[in-house]
Amino acid sequence: MGQRFQDLLASVDTRALSEAAGVTTGSFFHHFRNRGHFAGAVVERFEQLWSEAVDELVGDLQSLSAGQGADVRSLVHQRNWGKIEAQEVQGYLFHLLMASRHRPVSDEHSTTGGDVLRRSEDRLFDSVVPEYRKAVAAMGREMLPPFDELDLAVTMNALVDGIQMCHAICPDRVRDGLFADLVASTFVAMTRPRGEQAGGVDLASLEAALIPASAWTRRPAAEGETWRLIADAAAPLFDARSIAEVKVADIAAAAGMSTSTVYHQFGRVSAVAACGWARHLGELEAIATRPLTPDEGPIVRMEEVLTRYVELGIQHRGALEGLVTEVVAAARGQGADDISTRVLATVPLLDLIIPHIRELRTRGWLRRRIAADRLAHSIFQLVSMRALATPHDPVERIVDDTFGLVLEGALTGGAAR
Repeated sequence: MGQRFQDLLASVDTRALSEAAGVTTGSFFHHFRNRGHFAGAVVERFEQLWSEAVDELVGDLQSLSAGQGADVRSLVHQRNWGKIEAQEVQGYLFHLLMASRHRPVSDEHSTTGGDVLRRSEDRLFDSVVPEYRKAVAAMGREMLPPFDELDLAVTMNALVDGIQMCHAICPDRVRDGLFADLVASTFVAMTRPRGEQAGGVDLASLEAALIPASAWTRRPAAEGETWRLIADAAAPLFDARSIAEVKVADIAAAAGMSTSTVYHQFGRVSAVAACGWARHLGELEAIATRPLTPDEGPIVRMEEVLTRYVELGIQHRGALEGLVTEVVAAARGQGADDISTRVLATVPLLDLIIPHIRELRTRGWLRRRIAADRLAHSIFQLVSMRALATPHDPVERIVDDTFGLVLEGALTGGAAR
């Protein structure tokens, strides 16, 4: 705090600096009378780079505001990480000025490092706040109280500064796409669809986009080897029969184990049937995780997952009955041995569509008060019940009717299927 910007720059050897610039030491002093003069020139260059970055950001926001069908992803694409990376030198100078913000820049300048930064920050916010206001409106959204456009600009600037500094120190820790994810998530968290009413900030309803629902995280297979062996061996028993038609003795015979072992591991037939879904997870995950194309969105991908899920459920009716039974038991908190929770951790079907629901929120298509895990739960339950009740209906109709009904009240007016 006690050093001047000039003093901080003095740690750079003049000869090394001249060699890096491709000039002689004499040439350096020909252009700069002394270290104080050099420090002033560096400050001028910093302000020039800052102004150019501000002008570019303003241009990006203006382009976004003028576009048709703008969404938050467009904002991320405009302000891509490559541009931020290119401003690394500007970031170094920012932090040197920050370290000397209470002292004059040099012997020749009474302006402090803090004065330089304040001028730069004022130019940034005076320029971009009106453009953020236009961009938010162009996306069909509005600021969520108590936030305003200045809060949004300050937060976005802090994200850029923080990630840029971290990247400079340990670039291997900054994963690809982190900047885009943070910008999109922050934008959605601080805004809402225009006209949607919400009483202030309800942190409990905000999406923890990078934190999976712990109850639906699959456990390591090694934890329950006997459990998995029994479930795999018994799975064919439920292909053509309901859970009421299969006995524990049938399961024990198929697995080559005693009935007491089956009771100890599962407690009930429905739990065994539900775990039969483990053999289909690979196929369903392959569909769910296939990259989206320009012609496909998260809704299309969820429909594909659910369509295959219903096809498998109709083919293996007993497994579908068992899954629905265990989901209901988990919701009611039944089972002192936590059987249903263990079953659902073994077969985390909700994880197949929760990322796509969060993508809807990122794009500004999902109403703010809708939580991803609850919406995923409702979708799977309704589709499952419809498949059990009307198994002879076309699969596409089962999915479209129930899936569309749930989404009708969850999506904003700007969503596209």
